[in-house]
Amino acid sequence: MRSRGRWRPIVGCALMIGALALAGCGSSTTGGSPGSSPTAGSGGGTPTFAAATPTPVPPPHALAWFKMDSHNVGQIWASVNGGAPHQITHMSASSADCKYDEHWSPPVFSPDLTKIVAAWGSADCTDGPEHGPIYIINASSGAATLVPSSSIRLSLRETGWLDNSSIWWVNGPHLNKYVVGGGNSVIGTLGGNVEDAVVRGSTLFFVEDVSSGLGFQLARFDLASHSMLGGTINLGTIASCQCSRGDLSSPGFDVSADGSHIVYQTVTPASGSSNEEGVGSSRFFYANADGSGASRIASAATATSMTRMQISPNGHLVAVARAEPAPSVFTASVTSPGGSGDPNLHFYTPDAHSYPVWKTDSSTFWASTKDLSNVYPPATGNVEHFTVGSTSGSVGVAGGANPWYTIGG
Repeated sequence: MRSRGRWRPIVGCALMIGALALAGCGSSTTGGSPGSSPTAGSGGGTPTFAAATPTPVPPPHALAWFKMDSHNVGQIWASVNGGAPHQITHMSASSADCKYDEHWSPPVFSPDLTKIVAAWGSADCTDGPEHGPIYIINASSGAATLVPSSSIRLSLRETGWLDNSSIWWVNGPHLNKYVVGGGNSVIGTLGGNVEDAVVRGSTLFFVEDVSSGLGFQLARFDLASHSMLGGTINLGTIASCQCSRGDLSSPGFDVSADGSHIVYQTVTPASGSSNEEGVGSSRFFYANADGSGASRIASAATATSMTRMQISPNGHLVAVARAEPAPSVFTASVTSPGGSGDPNLHFYTPDAHSYPVWKTDSSTFWASTKDLSNVYPPATGNVEHFTVGSTSGSVGVAGGANPWYTIGG
């Protein structure tokens, strides 16, 4: 059991964002080319000008993460629409013996980029998962409002926005809704214990524990009818372990932006109990939202761990992190088998462990280099910035962790 000690040094967290990483967040502009040259019309008439192709303007977007300040308190930072990174929250240190003030779940902006939802906590005084209550944060002032009677995992996706004024969150088998400035309500009972979840349109996709932490399936819930949908997918089982698994995860998955397709990891149990996560091998698949038409992808990739996955905004690629052993980060096409030599299968260094979150144009992504439970000074890790096809990442945020990229609407 790890307990937060009083001996930890107080270390400042300096922000160091490279020019390349900031360029990855930048906005584009529109306009014709001032260098367009005239072309004489037939018969020497009035000159015409070649039409300039406007540069696409990206939608509103924000990259957010957390860093521990000089008091070892987690604070949320962000770069909005490619602007300068700035500190959002200014949370005070806890005076309790068990301090739930260190880490944040992925900070998710509302569609209009005015608010952030995230949970703040730790695993201190326990040997279980990192967890904490949910807060709604004003993105301009940093003021944080506690969501009553809420608690979620910090290392998994367990909350998000339904619209600009309401959020969803999962706790055990329950799906909850909170209206900003209002109250909580339970809007669904999902069956087993929910581990990881995302909303696409009016559908909640989620992984549930169906065998006392040893077996998992991917399921769907209709937010409009408040009922379960058919088409569950068996994600496999893991081996039992005579140990404390700490911040145990679940098999990785993600859903395309339009909700039509999914990617997911299936696992087989490890032999013996030396692997704390109990994963012996993994395979990766791409399928329709209901699980039909499944095809194997990234077949040359391996993982003896629970992974983190995200489909690119254009729907063509999937980024995978935490696919241990090294190299634990890769990108693959969702429409090819991904065998050895596949030109769309790329592996990256350094290793990363958080969700890999994509830039809006699907050219780059970010992921943090440490599991959340290992983010402590002085070696807190970084948010690494990866460019598709380039084998080595670069530091995006020194000391940052648990990044999230929101594409507004």
